[in-house]
Amino acid sequence: MERAVIIVNPESRNSRKFKEKRSEVLEKLSQKYDVYIWETVKAGDGTRLAERAMEFGASVIISAGGDGTLNEVANACAGKDVKVGILPLGITNVFALSQKIPRNVEKAAEVILNGKIKEVDLGKVVGGRYFHMMLGAGIDGFTIKEMPHEFKKALGAPAHVVIALVKYPDYMPVPIYVEIDGQDFGIGYQVVLANIPNYGGRMKMAPMALPDDGLLDVVIFREAGFINDISHWMGFLLGIHHKMGSIDIHRGRNIKLSGKGVYYHIDSEFGGELPIEVTCVPRALKVIVP
Repeated sequence: MERAVIIVNPESRNSRKFKEKRSEVLEKLSQKYDVYIWETVKAGDGTRLAERAMEFGASVIISAGGDGTLNEVANACAGKDVKVGILPLGITNVFALSQKIPRNVEKAAEVILNGKIKEVDLGKVVGGRYFHMMLGAGIDGFTIKEMPHEFKKALGAPAHVVIALVKYPDYMPVPIYVEIDGQDFGIGYQVVLANIPNYGGRMKMAPMALPDDGLLDVVIFREAGFINDISHWMGFLLGIHHKMGSIDIHRGRNIKLSGKGVYYHIDSEFGGELPIEVTCVPRALKVIVP
């Protein structure tokens, strides 16, 4: 029987769902796996526990939390011969949503039990972390930097919008220089490197992005300023931003971003300040999907 370790983030927005259905989930998974449950305590524990789980002989590591927990697990499991299952307990669970993994924990457990293996790409900041969803530089990075963790936890997904509105008067757009696979793509004021279509929920920043094509979709917002930002935001909400003349979408394997004082985020967690170089690592993670 294969050994599976469930890495639970007890601080996840919907962790109570796992607590309420713990017996049912374990009963299902125990049909196929020898199951252990380990809980995170602080940031980074998802990576540390996943590494320990592999040393423990686990062939399946289950991320029971949000996209942040999954990012930590992915950073341990990238390039390893281990399968990753997902029990979506976070605020938006964007990656699970993009892969049609149910939010219901019992149904998600059934996917882990009977699903198929999908080898997905990961983005990687050279010298830094992997990401499974996206990297955003510009106002997104600024917003994440300014967001208190407890505020995000309390308010959920709307926290990003609230902080963006409150802090917008303090934000000064700076040109971001973009290079894709050695070619100069000029400047943008917001750049998103997307591994999946979804961004922040069901909305799609890069509608044609695929997590298994060996490429990252590069979304470049060419214009800045209040009127342009409102226009871009409305276009995004309506799903037509990619048809606007001021937004380009390209694809590439190696992307360099530079800009003085520009912040970026990785999978909605603060990453740091440009410049950075990002590569797409093909088929780096084995994920169990429906």
